[in-house]
This record gives sequence, structure tokens and C-alpha cells, in this order.
Amino acid sequence: MRLTVENDYGFRIIEYLLENKGVIPASELSEELNIPLRFTLKILRKLNLYGLTKAKRGTNGGYYINRSIKDINYYDVIVATQGPIIINRCLDNPDNCNMGRSGNCSIHDQLSLIQENLIRDLKACKFY
Repeated sequence: MRLTVENDYGFRIIEYLLENKGVIPASELSEELNIPLRFTLKILRKLNLYGLTKAKRGTNGGYYINRSIKDINYYDVIVATQGPIIINRCLDNPDNCNMGRSGNCSIHDQLSLIQENLIRDLKACKFY
């Protein structure tokens, strides 16, 4: 698994919103974090859909954190920006096993354990 630029930008956006409480315009996020505005808006849309942030419309509009600080972790940002963490396609659907074992596979079992540990560790990574 490789973290994407989108994941990195998502981390930075969440961290900035947590540090600068209140409603922050997308243009400020883009400028302060050195993220192209279009990409900032794309990531914010995903963070909103996942419920990590919310948007306020109007002249004083912008984005703000929608959860308690203690309830936001790195796992949430990754899932919000790229979808579920699946390190091998057989873990998504056992019928995808190259050996045709439909989930009854020692490799599948080991990869499943690695995936579970990764998810647990990412959930333990908090912003504060």
C-alpha cells in the first residue's frame, strides 16, 4: 500500500482546520498548504462526504471540522480520500484468489493479519 498525494493533502487540511479553529475558506487552505485550489476543493468534498468536515456557505463561508478532535484519526482521512484499505484484492473478495481457494489460503490469512494491524495502527494515529 502506498499513501497518495491526496492522502497527504487530506492530512494537512485536517491538521490545519484543527489548529485554526473556525470556518476557513478553501482559498486560505490552498494558499497556506500550497495545494492547488481545485485539488483542495476535491479533497474537501471527499472529507465532507465522509463527515470529517462541513462546509458553510456565504460570504463568511468555508470549511470546519465536523467531529471531536479525539474522534479523528489517520485511518479516517485515508478512507475518506481513497476508500477502504485493501492490501490485496483477495481481501476485498475471496473469489479473487489467484489460487482459486476462495479465502482458504495461508497467504490470505497472513495478508489479512497485516491489513488488520495496519488499520488498527492508523486508527491509533491521532492528530492531537
